[in-house]
Amino acid sequence: MAEPLGYQGAYSPPASDRELPLRLSGAIKKKELRSLTRKVRSGHVGPTSVYYAGVTAPAIAAGMATLVAASLNRAEMHEMVVFQASSIVAAMAGISWYLIFMRWSYRHDLGRGSELATETEVTADELGVYWSRGAMKTRIDWSGITDVRYERNFVRICVRDGDDVILPNSWFEKRSDKKAAYHRLKALRDGTLDAESQAA
Repeated sequence: MAEPLGYQGAYSPPASDRELPLRLSGAIKKKELRSLTRKVRSGHVGPTSVYYAGVTAPAIAAGMATLVAASLNRAEMHEMVVFQASSIVAAMAGISWYLIFMRWSYRHDLGRGSELATETEVTADELGVYWSRGAMKTRIDWSGITDVRYERNFVRICVRDGDDVILPNSWFEKRSDKKAAYHRLKALRDGTLDAESQAA
């Protein structure tokens, strides 16, 4: 049997089918990627967009207040009318710009490069998780995986300092297969971490 992807060193074939690597593959659908995005992102817009929206909104509000006040003063309106009208216009301008800017900044497009078109393969054994798509191949040690979660639409492998790995429902023929893969991943992770702690 060939050695695991990215493994350097001696590799002994598994003694039984129970020790065979867990191997799954398939394409990720846009709906599945959107579901994961909602889980891992704290918001729909980035911090830079929020900053600029917050900085420019007060400036636009102040500018509109000045323009409205100057126009009403030329029309010789009462001071209280000028004050109230310019305040209302300034508030509406600031709020409107903030909402428009935030909407423009929404991250609508999901999927980078061939993320939605190319088949992804995920393999897991006692050494870690191996992720590959096209020319990209990544090995993640179990020490870099914080958790394995059973979600409604996928099994999620939470990666420390990296993008999470998902195994969508469409990769499994039956729900029992999904549960079996989840329990296998949990057993591999827990067993590896226990072995490392005992060795230390």
